[in-house]
Amino acid sequence: MKYLLPLFLLILSGCHRDGWQHTSIQNGNAHYDMAKLSHPSISSTDGLELELNRYGKEIHGYVNVHTFELPIFEEDIHATTLTISTNCASETFVIHLLEGRQRARLSDTCLDYLLQTLELKSSVILTSGHFSETLDTSNFRRHYDALLRTPNRIRPQNMINFELY
Repeated sequence: MKYLLPLFLLILSGCHRDGWQHTSIQNGNAHYDMAKLSHPSISSTDGLELELNRYGKEIHGYVNVHTFELPIFEEDIHATTLTISTNCASETFVIHLLEGRQRARLSDTCLDYLLQTLELKSSVILTSGHFSETLDTSNFRRHYDALLRTPNRIRPQNMINFELY
């Protein structure tokens, strides 16, 4: 009985997840080739969810909140700010706020900076208003490579024809 608790704790420690979730839709048609990499928020009330979507060869980034609304930027109801911080630097971007104000699309410069920071730093903090999320980047590169990977499409060199007699 006294060995049961340490064994149980050992089993639970082996179930650690890094927070990144990857899903993809594979289809024979290149127009419908999509994948999503997300880092869900830890807190449902004041956390930010990061979402990276690939449509064909294009990458789009979004931040989502699940309760309340993202703050507006200087009376512009279609914009908000996102601050990307590490232990040595901080950069603030104005990004497009989508209808409903719980989702915002990252600008191209913001997305490029975020991807570079996620690859180079050990942790990244995203902040928008009172919403904040700390991202562990230890396995980001592996998940991001999976996001970029397109499914193999075997295309025959010569079509095979069958004739019925």
